[in-house]
Amino acid sequence: MAGLRDRTRTDRLLQMLQNRGVRRSLYGSSKAWLYVAIGAYALRRARRAIGSEAALVYRGELRPGETIRISHKPETYAGKKVHSRRRTPV
Repeated sequence: MAGLRDRTRTDRLLQMLQNRGVRRSLYGSSKAWLYVAIGAYALRRARRAIGSEAALVYRGELRPGETIRISHKPETYAGKKVHSRRRTPV
């Protein structure tokens, strides 16, 4: 499971809204907060399925004459591979 510092600001906000919505809907009997909790949960699951998490991988300064090589690897969400929804051609 990803640590608190590993998550993005958006994910932390959605988690906070989800938790607050569950607490206030179950203990406070507020339907509005129940809908907030459901919406936050759905957005978090959708972001995970889509793999929309951007992460800084490397930050540095290149000096004259230095090069950098960029290659593609499968996206992950909290260390778990994100599965593509695309169909393979038959």
